[in-house]
Amino acid sequence: MNNGNNPEKKFAYALDPIHIGAGGYQLGRVDNSIVRDPTTGVPKIPGTSLAGVIRAYAEIVKDQNAGNRYDIDTIFGTEEKAGVLRFYDGHIIFFPVNSIYGTVWITTRELLEYWCKNGEKGIEINIPSANDEVSVLQGLGEINDKNSIITLGWLMLEAVNANGDLKVKVPSKLAGKNVVMVSGKLFSHIVNDNLEVRTSVSIDPETGAAKDGALFTYEAIPRCTILGFEIGEDPRKNSNNLNIPELLKSTYPYLKMLGIGGMGTRGFGRLKIL
Repeated sequence: MNNGNNPEKKFAYALDPIHIGAGGYQLGRVDNSIVRDPTTGVPKIPGTSLAGVIRAYAEIVKDQNAGNRYDIDTIFGTEEKAGVLRFYDGHIIFFPVNSIYGTVWITTRELLEYWCKNGEKGIEINIPSANDEVSVLQGLGEINDKNSIITLGWLMLEAVNANGDLKVKVPSKLAGKNVVMVSGKLFSHIVNDNLEVRTSVSIDPETGAAKDGALFTYEAIPRCTILGFEIGEDPRKNSNNLNIPELLKSTYPYLKMLGIGGMGTRGFGRLKIL
């Protein structure tokens, strides 16, 4: 995996809603909010969360191999020294939204350029001529002229078909699916307006019944979201004999089974690495 100064890009598919709690409240939203990028307001998975769960699953893998094959402290670090691996924040790349045509995955030009340009220096696609216009990148054969309309959640927007101009490679999980591009300004609003919100109640451990006045709400990144994250290696450290690619690959089934983040006992958290 020794990729020098270029971290390895990975896509992940949310099998369940993902809740990475922010540890605070936002007036007018929900009781338990999730972590967001402070510049865009779009929810994300912090690199620390990824590093924590992958390290925990790496410990399981190490135990299953009699503890002889992997040096977890060297790979992930300790309190005294940094490890070889660097985990960067996981970002929403393709976000599922309900529309009159069924489920549509939205993205932006900036996200495509960084995550999906497939080795090319640039991407040749039709750029929306206005902030409220949608470019269809894949699927949606019903949209074939300038006056077409599409709904994304509660928004109704004009749409143009850019299928013929698409020169990007989307994740295989989206093969045959409806994919559209919106402006960065709209992306943040659409994502935050279409997060999953659930209501739960705290249980009194003594009675086993619901506590009085303990109703609370929490939000999550919805299932079917495709996220992108990066894993890099410190080029100053020798990782030739650490078996890092093999170890990381061995942890991915645990992400799919045990997941990441909170509310795991309520059916949240599972991620499939693509």
